[in-house]
Amino acid sequence: MLSKRLLLVSSLIVIFVIVFSTVFLTLWKPASTVPTTESKPSEETSNETVYVPVKNYTLKDLAERLGLKIGTVVSFSYFNDAKYVETIVKEFNSITPENEMKFVLVHPFKDVYVFSRADRIVEFAEGNGLKIRGHCLVWHQQLPDWITNGNFTREEWIKILHDHITTVVSRYKGKIYAWDVVNEAVSEDGYLRSNVWLRNIGPEYIELAFRFAHEADPDALLFYNDYGIESVNRKSDGVYNLIKTLLKHGVPIHGVGLQMHISVENYPDPESLAENIRRFRELGLKVEITEMDVRISLPASSEELNKQAEIYRNVFKTYLDNAGPDAFIMWGFTDKYSWITYTFSGSGKALIFDENYQPKPAYQALVEVMLEKLGSAREP
Repeated sequence: MLSKRLLLVSSLIVIFVIVFSTVFLTLWKPASTVPTTESKPSEETSNETVYVPVKNYTLKDLAERLGLKIGTVVSFSYFNDAKYVETIVKEFNSITPENEMKFVLVHPFKDVYVFSRADRIVEFAEGNGLKIRGHCLVWHQQLPDWITNGNFTREEWIKILHDHITTVVSRYKGKIYAWDVVNEAVSEDGYLRSNVWLRNIGPEYIELAFRFAHEADPDALLFYNDYGIESVNRKSDGVYNLIKTLLKHGVPIHGVGLQMHISVENYPDPESLAENIRRFRELGLKVEITEMDVRISLPASSEELNKQAEIYRNVFKTYLDNAGPDAFIMWGFTDKYSWITYTFSGSGKALIFDENYQPKPAYQALVEVMLEKLGSAREP
């Protein structure tokens, strides 16, 4: 008799636990504590905000909703690092080859072209649905000896320029959305930089370069690209006047690239940056941030990392508010691989992921700016 009573009590307890658990799990829902600006209509009101953790987003997710190309420079040398490749594909929708399309690598000898590394990057981009920004066709650095020590007539120099641009651009016709045709042709005083092209061809080399590139791929966007022209200053005035003159002569130039190699001690004033972007846009040009990084003197403190994030935020927001947007590209993404460490002694930590591919405050700043820009946009 006692055993039957115990069995009955046990059964009632089990039933109670099952019923209580079902009701509790039905009524209780975990709340997210990280708001976004994304909202969806509820049955009662269309103004109800649904909060979703920011960690659910990637840079690429948000950029594509904004119609923005968000990109990074890449190097074939690091493609054996699986995490490097994984992060590129996950976070970005556009890439720029760091060195693989520069003169010294693709055209090392007068009658020799080497495209193996450039081809691999293009294949990688096409296989992963990434846009490609070609960099760069005409520059005063990273030139082979046969160019820097060349002894040719002016007509021969023009033919060299034509053949190089035509060969490279034609090879990737329809695969590269934009080219940095001429890179860093203006010096800090606002005048044309003395280089092998200016000395042997004259200032016309710039116009010729754009015309040759356009002939090779009429659909590619053609850019002038430079550093130190982010704000309104003597150098950016020189670039502005140069491009304005080229446009008056009917030269096919479609945009200007603001490189944005800056530091936590030296960065553009947002108002001056905005004014500069607007004046180039008024010429009918696209404006892209093409090589952004924000270096810090080492060792970097948490305060400096937060300041770095604020600089990324201000530049990105100013760009989005004034430029269209079109493309925002960084000169790398992980501090594990950055030109800063071997170019600026004692500086580093310039990018948005640390050496272990963990997002830094700067990464979060970019996410937040895009969420703010999206506002109350609803999911499709």
